[in-house]
Amino acid sequence: MHDDLSALHDSVREIARIGGATTLRFFRGRDLEVERKADESPVTAADRETEAVIRSAIAERFPDQAVVGEELGGRTPPAGFSWLIDPIDGTKSFIRGTPLYTTLVALLQDGVPVAGAIYAPVTGEMVSAYRDGGAWDESGQRVTVKEETALDRSWIMVTDPVDLARRAPNLSEGIVTGAGAVRTWADGYGYLLVARGDVDAMVDPIMNPWDVGPLGIIIREAGGIYTSLSGNSEPLPSSCIAACGPAVHARLVDLARSDV
Repeated sequence: MHDDLSALHDSVREIARIGGATTLRFFRGRDLEVERKADESPVTAADRETEAVIRSAIAERFPDQAVVGEELGGRTPPAGFSWLIDPIDGTKSFIRGTPLYTTLVALLQDGVPVAGAIYAPVTGEMVSAYRDGGAWDESGQRVTVKEETALDRSWIMVTDPVDLARRAPNLSEGIVTGAGAVRTWADGYGYLLVARGDVDAMVDPIMNPWDVGPLGIIIREAGGIYTSLSGNSEPLPSSCIAACGPAVHARLVDLARSDV
C-alpha cells in the first residue's frame, strides 16, 4: 500500500498543477465577473472551469473514483478512494489580484485524507504529502515544520483577522497580544508556510471539507500538529489550528477553548 500511495501522491501533485495552470488563464483578467453564492461568498468562471478541468483529469486517470468539489458538489463514499478539491482556495485574494491563492487537492481512503497537495499557481510553490511518506515541496525536497516552543516568538498566520475576532474573540486577542508576529492573506497558503517551516502556526475559525482536505495530512507528515480549535483530531474539521509543535499548539487551543 505504501508504494501505491507514493504513486497516487504523484498523481495528486500532477492534478493540482493541472488545475492551477487553468487558474492562471483568468488571474488578473480585466473581464472577470464575480457572482455571489447563496452564502454570499464570491465565485467566478475561473473557480468553475478549474474545478471542471480537475474533475476531468481525475476521471481520465481514475474513472471509478468519486469527486467532491466546492463548486460542483458531490458526495464522499464511506469506503474506497475518493477526491476532495477546492479549485481556488482564496477566491477573494484571486479576485483582488493577490498571488497567494492556492489549488487544493486531497485523496481520501474510506473518508480519511491519505494524500494531498497545496499548490500556489502564481508563485509555483507546492507542498504535498502522503500517509507515512513525508511532506515535500515543488522540487521534491522534503519539508518539515520549524522548531519553536514559545508563542511570543511565534509567527502566526490568519486569513481574515476581523472574522477571527468576531468568531473567537479571546483567541484573536491572545494571538494579537501574545504572538511574536501576526500576518494575514493566508488561506491555504498559510498552511503551506507552516509545513515548510516559514511560520509557526495557522488558525482558521470556520472551514468547509474542501478547504481542509489536504491540510491535515500535509501538516502531520511535516511533523506538525493539526486539529480543530477545540483540539480534536477529526479527519475533516470545521475549524483548524496547524502548529509547529505541542507547546504552541497547546497555547492556541487553550485560548480557543476560552471562547466556548
